[in-house]
Amino acid sequence: MAGHVFIVRGDLRTLACDAWLIPCSRRARPGNEWFPPGYVGPREAPYFSDHGPRVQPLLNAAPDRPRPWLGYVGKWGEPVSWYADGAAAFLDAAAAEIAADGAPPLFRRARSLLALPIVGTGKGGAAGRAGEVVQELLPRLRDFAARGHGGRSFDVALVCLDAASHAAAQAERVRCGDWPTDLTDAHRAEADRLAALALQGNLALFLGAGVSMAAGLPSWGKLIEELADRAGMTRDEAAALAEVRNALDQATIVERRLAARGESIGRAVAAAIGGRRHYALAHALLAALPVREAITTNYDRLFDDAWRRTDPDGLSILPGAIRPDARRWLLKMHGCVSDPDRVVLTRASYTRYDERLPALGGMVQAFLVTRHVLFVGFSLTDDNFHRIVDAVRRLRDDGRPPGQFGTALALGAGGLSEVLWDQDVRRVRMDATPEAAPGFAAPEAARRLEVFLDYLVSRTRDAGHLLVGSRFDPLLTAGERQLRDALSAFAAAVSGPDAAATRDTVAWPQVRRLLCDLGYDPDAPPPADPRTRGD
Repeated sequence: MAGHVFIVRGDLRTLACDAWLIPCSRRARPGNEWFPPGYVGPREAPYFSDHGPRVQPLLNAAPDRPRPWLGYVGKWGEPVSWYADGAAAFLDAAAAEIAADGAPPLFRRARSLLALPIVGTGKGGAAGRAGEVVQELLPRLRDFAARGHGGRSFDVALVCLDAASHAAAQAERVRCGDWPTDLTDAHRAEADRLAALALQGNLALFLGAGVSMAAGLPSWGKLIEELADRAGMTRDEAAALAEVRNALDQATIVERRLAARGESIGRAVAAAIGGRRHYALAHALLAALPVREAITTNYDRLFDDAWRRTDPDGLSILPGAIRPDARRWLLKMHGCVSDPDRVVLTRASYTRYDERLPALGGMVQAFLVTRHVLFVGFSLTDDNFHRIVDAVRRLRDDGRPPGQFGTALALGAGGLSEVLWDQDVRRVRMDATPEAAPGFAAPEAARRLEVFLDYLVSRTRDAGHLLVGSRFDPLLTAGERQLRDALSAFAAAVSGPDAAATRDTVAWPQVRRLLCDLGYDPDAPPPADPRTRGD
């Protein structure tokens, strides 16, 4: 089966993938900004030759972390095909190494993921021709994903640094209209329905452990096993622990063992998962949706990082880092590794949840009543969630029209347990096979969920590339160019010193926000009026 080309917005350096491309010039010395903590740049990298290989792997990467490759894709005066050739060279070389090694994909993915930026459009010499590069690059990526390498299929992630690049790449992909067969017509119809809710401002997110498992983090059961090992429990004790039916009681037993060794369970959780900083493809895709509210039961900060990457100053974390002026908020329902003493994991912490954080339950209830909630990576079995939903049901019985308040993206069929929720939550299965069946292929279903999210994001795309100058002109339709010119003329008229009274009106902040959403930079020099450009 062919691979898939994902288009995401995020930080290429911290995406959970198998290999990623660091762009550089012929001197093979990229800027330090390309190296996240734990990596160092090549100290004595050889020059790239214009007639030799254009990529080389860095040898100082840990085996369980994404492998960085240097790629010679920065040079002035080259045709756009030259930059795409460099990207293709990376894909072929990285895929050849992975295929020859024979190792399974990292982060438990069904297929290895290769990630790269829109090459040449930063400091690489083609920033002014970014639209042409996108047009040349996307077919190359699709061709590679379709053929794979060495008998293996590969997925590709084109990672866009800013909103304008992300919008431009999405626009070109939608124009080409070649979506893969991984999704059924029913899947696309469900994604279209969710996209409409998102564009209306009526969609919110509820994320569970399954999302972070795609970044290599443990499930609840595996986390308990890791904590038990940290508590010094023997193999026999660990086996007996697994026979305790309730996970809250398992955590309580581990908590007491840890306390005997002078350690709290919250700090043990932080030690086990707090250092993981590579967020999953699903994190990045969910962060690109136009939603304002999200809740997670996860302790890690991976979605926090991915969402903050799309809007560095607009996110409020609850409880804790509250920003009254934030445009979006994320509720960490069970705490966070940044505040381990408030982690909710044991039976006692669940029982005292409402006493410690009484306002949060009310926020979740309001969330479920006022929004259509998209559940991702969440099993709907959490005890706190059951109590909150019961209160919502009673609210609905008191006059609210009956109906489903959310949609759950499930890997497979859930059996009889689905009956508990079918009146409240619509279930969209990536695979019709029961998840408990022996032959259920969870990694393939998880990958199809990623493709589903990628399609969903494409259906909520915006026009963030409209007012960024001429970089993406080739991707604009005739109507979009006409609108761009009219808005550019308006922006030029209200940017000068003579228009200060205009900018002092009540309406200006709303108008300014709209222009910024379309790519306008208020700190840049006043845009030229297109009516006087003379082109």
